Amino acid sequence: MSDAVLVIAVAGLGAVAGWALRPFLRSFDAEPTSRVPVPELLTAGLFALAAAQHRDWRLLVFLVFLASCVGLALVDLAQYRLPNKLMFPSISLVAALITIGQIAEGEPDAISHALIGALVYTAILFVMHLINPAGMGFGDVKLALLLGVMVGWVAGSRLDAVRAVMIALLIGSALGVVLGVGRMLVMRLGGRFLPDPEEGSAGDGWRHTTFPFGPPLMIGAIVVALYPDTILG
Repeated sequence: MSDAVLVIAVAGLGAVAGWALRPFLRSFDAEPTSRVPVPELLTAGLFALAAAQHRDWRLLVFLVFLASCVGLALVDLAQYRLPNKLMFPSISLVAALITIGQIAEGEPDAISHALIGALVYTAILFVMHLINPAGMGFGDVKLALLLGVMVGWVAGSRLDAVRAVMIALLIGSALGVVLGVGRMLVMRLGGRFLPDPEEGSAGDGWRHTTFPFGPPLMIGAIVVALYPDTILG
């Protein structure tokens, strides 16, 4: 199978995965209502990028990770929440696939890189959560496990795993600032860019933060995970 055919086929699989996410999104009142098929386009595009980089078992890890990020990001943008219903199965499956794949390949050192990435990223966000719980929710701390595993795994050494976390966090933070400033400007103009954190969903008190930091953090991790050679040098 040629590279182009593989990318197209995996992109098609991504569209199916995006469609399959809709019941999950609907259960959290986070399904996009526009005519544009947002989940399908996001997963198709991200799957295509992953297929352009990998043709071995690593591609499966990326597909699980990317599909999870799309689902989590859309819920976070709509509800300022990162649900455990998807979070914990995603972390478990990604970690299991990495462990099995690396052992089967005879390169178990990468498992320690993933573990270091998860620990460092989680520790940083936990401290940020303690300092400012309204800005960095505990859901973001749990998300750091998933993101840290991925960016640490693609690093070539333990030190690079730490560097990967810091770069991913830097990219995510920068995007978060841009998103936050954009939201503030739109609100000053009388518009609506993101949901009001005071609204909640069905009055159930889901929202405990004032800003959905998850999506920017995910983008930072995705960039580093997909292009580690370019980012880490």
